[in-house]
Amino acid sequence: MIRPGSLVSWLPPAARLPAIAGAAVFVVAVATTQIALHLQAAATDSQFQRLGEVYLDGLTASVRPSLEAGDGPALEARFRLAFGERQGVTERGLFAFAADGQLLASHTDSALPATRAAATRAGHLELDHATGLAWVARPVDDGRTGRLVAALDLGQLLADRRRLALGLVLLDLALAAGCAALAYWGLARIGRPIAIMLDRLHQASVGPPAAIPDAALAAADRPTAALMTAFNAMADSLRERQRMADEAAEREQAAALGRLAATMAHEVRNPLAGLATAVSTLKRFGDDGAVRAESLGLLERGIDAIDRIVTSSLGFYRPTDERRLGPADFADLEQLVRPAADRAGVGLDWRIELPDTVALGAVGVRQVLLNLLLNACAATAPGGTVALRAAMEGGELVCTIVDGGGGLDTHAARLLEQGGIREPGSGDAGGGDRGSGGRRRLGMAVVIGLLGDLDGRASVESEPGRGTSIRIAIPLRDEP
Repeated sequence: MIRPGSLVSWLPPAARLPAIAGAAVFVVAVATTQIALHLQAAATDSQFQRLGEVYLDGLTASVRPSLEAGDGPALEARFRLAFGERQGVTERGLFAFAADGQLLASHTDSALPATRAAATRAGHLELDHATGLAWVARPVDDGRTGRLVAALDLGQLLADRRRLALGLVLLDLALAAGCAALAYWGLARIGRPIAIMLDRLHQASVGPPAAIPDAALAAADRPTAALMTAFNAMADSLRERQRMADEAAEREQAAALGRLAATMAHEVRNPLAGLATAVSTLKRFGDDGAVRAESLGLLERGIDAIDRIVTSSLGFYRPTDERRLGPADFADLEQLVRPAADRAGVGLDWRIELPDTVALGAVGVRQVLLNLLLNACAATAPGGTVALRAAMEGGELVCTIVDGGGGLDTHAARLLEQGGIREPGSGDAGGGDRGSGGRRRLGMAVVIGLLGDLDGRASVESEPGRGTSIRIAIPLRDEP
């Protein structure tokens, strides 16, 4: 079954209504003309019928005495006389039949068969469009005296009627097409402002909506211009909102990077203190071999610790396509998160079940997990545990972060699950909300933006006083 909308689905949306209206006007105009032609043809046939009846009235009055007498020669003489007077209707054949159906007389100017005349029904005009003849019959005295049949030439009248009908059809098609085009143009002009706004809304699906130009506003009527002005105000608000959201995301990312830098500084400070102690010891007791060996060992371990921190941090600034994600990245995450966990008195529980290489860029995944893990450490009370689980499930990398904090507020959880970015100044998700114990959660907008870049999704299970579980699922990239 063909749906009505499928007939115009190939047209632009703004042109569909004018096209349907134009087609409707065309169809209605043609249909009404065809109905009028049909009624006119029926009226013409009725006029032909009356014309034949009038002709038979005069013929009957002229030949009745001869027909009653059954005088064939007299009837033929009357018929010849009628053929001689052709001022109006032209006869092609006249026939007279007795009451028993026997042919009494006939006169034709062509070879018209008497059998055709005998078959003509009384009271009904029979048109033969091939020859242009109209056959009419009249019973005299209800057939007791006989019956008269006439073949009248209506060829010229029928030809005129056909030419008139053809001319009307052509004129109707031209007028219908003109009216359809006018309807299309009128509706398209009326709907042009709506079409412009629809186009702007379509652009908004791939980027900020563009404002309607002033020329279109000037050409629109007052109500439409007011609607366009309101649309432009909405578009300006959306662009401003997007700009403020981008600025907020940049601020939150800077805050997260500052947090990371502070964590690195704290982690580096401890081995540096050990290195300074070892150097001081060597200066004072360098002659003692045991002291010298112990100090050198302390120096070596401190340098190794600093190297691990620097190596882990550099992974966050390598290009995404430089290397794939692997178990070593999760070991780096543990090294980066541990100082924050130690300061908060929180334990770490890492369970990583991954192959050597995962078809994902390491940088984005590490940034997402680092932000969430730092937030989890800040939200968890001393003595609690922050757990990270990572495994492959159905072509996706699935990471679950569980903390023992006071629970993530519903607004932040909804933003994370829906992938939205908070409005600037909302004060919750994305660095403005506070978790359990007043510890500040940072970088939520950064996490949301990175998840969008990775085509990832998040689900949150949180219960006040029982902690939060955040499940991150990221689809693998196709291998080049």
